[in-house]
Amino acid sequence: MTYKIVKNFPQDLPLNAEGPFVSLYQTTQVFPLNKGNIITFKNLVKEATAELEKHLGRREVEEFVEPLQEIINDLDFWVYATQGIALYLNKDECLVFRTNQPVENQVFVSQKMHIRPAVAAFQNPIEAYVLALSKDNFKVYHCDFHSVEKVELDKSVETTLTAVLGDQKTDAFVGFGSTGTRNSTGLFYGQGGKKEEVDIDTEKFFRYADKTVFDELSKKKAIPVILTATSKNQTLFRKTSNNPYLMSEGIAFSPEALSEEQLCEYAREILQPEKQKRLEVLVDRARKALADQRAVDHIDDVAIAAISGRIETLLIDYDKRYMGDIDWQNLKITRKDANHGIDLFEEVTQVALKSKGQVYIIDAAMMPTKTGICAIYR
Repeated sequence: MTYKIVKNFPQDLPLNAEGPFVSLYQTTQVFPLNKGNIITFKNLVKEATAELEKHLGRREVEEFVEPLQEIINDLDFWVYATQGIALYLNKDECLVFRTNQPVENQVFVSQKMHIRPAVAAFQNPIEAYVLALSKDNFKVYHCDFHSVEKVELDKSVETTLTAVLGDQKTDAFVGFGSTGTRNSTGLFYGQGGKKEEVDIDTEKFFRYADKTVFDELSKKKAIPVILTATSKNQTLFRKTSNNPYLMSEGIAFSPEALSEEQLCEYAREILQPEKQKRLEVLVDRARKALADQRAVDHIDDVAIAAISGRIETLLIDYDKRYMGDIDWQNLKITRKDANHGIDLFEEVTQVALKSKGQVYIIDAAMMPTKTGICAIYR
């Protein structure tokens, strides 16, 4: 068995698989290769191995953790590190998600996966197109909080000034005139110097780039467009743009000076306030739903809603746990202490995800309830 890097959260989670599971989270330093990442991972693997040995034989444990040893020795895995990893391992498969925000270094060994840290890292996805524009070419990237990918435009779309304007490039005009005196020998005069020609052509090219992005992308998917260009080109492009999805805040660097990942990092900083705003709107909706009895905030009621597939949106306090046992067949909950129970908030999270519910892990200060949980009905 080898490990597999997956990207679709929570779709790629093996929610119905059998345990025991190792759930491992680690903050990683991004490119270039940081050997500290490997050392930290080794320590987390040691912790997981020690816990597994309490329940399985040594030979069985060695086979179980083989994919983790493979990761330790795979330099390519570490060269392309992002800001974090979320890893889930059982006897059948080892799945790794890369995250673009730090996660607390921790490892869990139990019969079920522990996915709340990953839910927090991947929740509330916001995406944007990043238009990387210079005076003679442009590229477009699709960026979210987890990945960046160059957008392949239709083959008919030109992306360079030379190809777009062709023989329509502006030429300086030179004429001949006279001073009007009898002995005049005539004067040559020009209309438009080198700078004026460049500015005219740049504006034409920017109009084309703007229209292309709108027609090819924004019309089909109405998400923000973030402009990456020098300050001068930012000003000129914004004067010519008619795309309503162009964000007022841009990335004021030459695209050639940034890697794809750096482009996306700047884009995420611009999008972060919008992500927070969406959470605030969601919390406000939960408060109204509770007042209208379209939501519940007690674990017994939440469990019933989860198993019956009635949860549209589930909000959970990041730091709160409800330790106990649950008989899903009879929907009977017994509260227990931390050493003898399981986290029922984790349980209902996974059940809600199985029925396509949305789950959000939020700070205690934002929670609309004191119980640490709130489920909005479909």
